Amino acid sequence: MINRLILWLALAGMILTLHLWIQKSRGFDQGCLGLATHADVVIEKGCREVSELPGGHLFGVSNAAWGYAFYFTVALLAFGKIVSAPIWARRMHAASEVLTAVAFLYSLWLVYQMAAAGTWCVLCLVSAGFVTLLVAAHAAVRSRGGFQPVEESARGRELGLAVGGLFAMSGVLVGVVLFVNRLGTRPLEQGTTGAEVQRLVGRALPLYIDGDRLQEMRACRFDQSGSVLDMVNFVGRDTPFVGDARALRVVLFVDPNCPHCAVYFPEFMQAAESLKERAGFTVVPLMLWETSRRQVAALKLAEGSGKYFELWRAMFKQQAGPRKGMTTEQIAVLFRELGLDATNLEQRLAALGPSVDRARAAAQAGGIELVPAVFIGGRQVWLGNESPECLAKLVDRVAAEVAAKK
Repeated sequence: MINRLILWLALAGMILTLHLWIQKSRGFDQGCLGLATHADVVIEKGCREVSELPGGHLFGVSNAAWGYAFYFTVALLAFGKIVSAPIWARRMHAASEVLTAVAFLYSLWLVYQMAAAGTWCVLCLVSAGFVTLLVAAHAAVRSRGGFQPVEESARGRELGLAVGGLFAMSGVLVGVVLFVNRLGTRPLEQGTTGAEVQRLVGRALPLYIDGDRLQEMRACRFDQSGSVLDMVNFVGRDTPFVGDARALRVVLFVDPNCPHCAVYFPEFMQAAESLKERAGFTVVPLMLWETSRRQVAALKLAEGSGKYFELWRAMFKQQAGPRKGMTTEQIAVLFRELGLDATNLEQRLAALGPSVDRARAAAQAGGIELVPAVFIGGRQVWLGNESPECLAKLVDRVAAEVAAKK
């Protein structure tokens, strides 16, 4: 009975690690589990981050490949224990015990690596769970007096159940490969294929079309899949704007610890300066990670101080990396450097905690799954269209639409 469980767990582990390997080769363009659409994939997804950690490979080979080899070997040994002579069955079980123990220790090390990096891969955690169950199954065999070879009278039944399990797992594997990973039907714009297509087009077009003309022709559009976002939940009376917020509002959502946001922030402020006669521009802190809670609250404190955008620049300048965050003492130093009130800062930041949580809940309800995210008149700008040139085109487009309705 327990040997059956070991076999089925190993077969399930083979499917899991194969799925992980396929998603890794695609750059996790369908999210961590492979169930998201391309447009829903969130930047900085855990599985992608974990795959890039030093512990994501062993001797230059991906952990997904090692995992598949482990589960395949354990499944092979479990199947062999059914059909082999007693002496060989016991040896196979002993080998399975050793392999599982080594895999369990390695899984613990990988979980430690994820915890140290502050990022988590769901598929990796599920695999660690499978290994833990395999350890428990082998321990259960020992607690019952050790491995007992299959009796001759029960061998046919155990063999039939093993083949049945193999058949069922094969069906699941085909379903995962065809319907979840969508092999053979992958859109050309996704994953590494999409990157190759973009590079090819990017190299070919300038050979035939002038570069300035290409910039003029560049498509700038909104995300048509989302609804119009009500900014009442994010923009208040004290929210500072660059430009005329009465004409049109352009809102940038960012997390103060997001590296992509730090890179894009100067571009957005450049667009704000050049377009401030046509619209009002502001930056809204959105807590992507719990470690950003203090900084988001600090930015809310600075809204009516006249130093709001300066505080954004200072935080991005001192950014330590994704999910690192700043201590209250570090924030107090920035406040004093900018001439802001740093007294009782810990209590003041804590008091804004509910407001920070409400804003995050409203953002999730509004479909904001990705930062940096730019909204013009409540409509989200399509990913990759946030350049100053595109923002200018989209601001003019929305302004013309509003004028036409009057």
